[in-house]
Amino acid sequence: MIAASNGTKPLITSVCYVRHAVKEPQACARFVSEIFGLQQVASQDGEVTFRSDDRFRTVSLSRDQADGASIGIEAWDDAALQEIAERLRAQGFSVRSASPDECRRRYVQSALLADDASGNRIDLVTRPTRSGRRYFPPRDAGIVQFQGVGLRSIDHARDLAFWRLLGAEVADWVGDIAYLRIDHLHHRIALYPSQRPGLLYAAFEVEALDQIMQNSYYMQENQVKIVQGPGRQPASQQIFLHVEGPDGLILSYVTGTAEAGGRPRPPRQFPPTASSLCNWGSQSKGVPELGAQSSPRREA
Repeated sequence: MIAASNGTKPLITSVCYVRHAVKEPQACARFVSEIFGLQQVASQDGEVTFRSDDRFRTVSLSRDQADGASIGIEAWDDAALQEIAERLRAQGFSVRSASPDECRRRYVQSALLADDASGNRIDLVTRPTRSGRRYFPPRDAGIVQFQGVGLRSIDHARDLAFWRLLGAEVADWVGDIAYLRIDHLHHRIALYPSQRPGLLYAAFEVEALDQIMQNSYYMQENQVKIVQGPGRQPASQQIFLHVEGPDGLILSYVTGTAEAGGRPRPPRQFPPTASSLCNWGSQSKGVPELGAQSSPRREA
């Protein structure tokens, strides 16, 4: 991974939240809390927020289509933010400093608001607020923490260049789908070629396979659409269950993601087939990006 110019610190450290713009915030909020199992914590400025771990919030829902959707990426410090801004501007990406009000809405100390080539808003933030209270969900789904995201990309080569400027590395390919590593795990971000931009899914780690299966049964009993899973990714060994709530909101339970290991290796190439995305045989239902439908890769 690319370090800051001092050669010792990474520029980014984690994926810390998602902000999702939806047409029906209350219906989505009931799904996120009562069905999926996140803890609702606050409603402010038209945003409903939820916890999944010791952070104050990891998910927000809002009707605001202009400034209600973004992915939060924690940067090491303000010096890292400055270096990120210089790198992105030098390559022609849109980036600006967040106002105090925008930082307050994001529960962070400082932030850069950037757009990737597809137009996905990426918030580069410092010091996201933690909670001193124990995470206490309304339903015991076994959720341990917010794990990562899947992003849709309509300009795959430029979007990949964007993430590389932040220090992400490609761990593996499935066709054109890129699994991006930013820490010890195989990946935190998956970049999917698509016909439209936006958040594809937000993934939450659960304790073990048992919780994946229990949640699968629970979703079936409550007539919640399972778009894929239970399944396992061959590249990362991640066991997953993708479920869909109101307004096309896809949330995922995951466990068992492989760690990167100490010895560097080049990214592996898996063919763009269903078995490369799930070697348990689960099929994507109505979500083409999860069905390995991709176009020829264009390197950044």
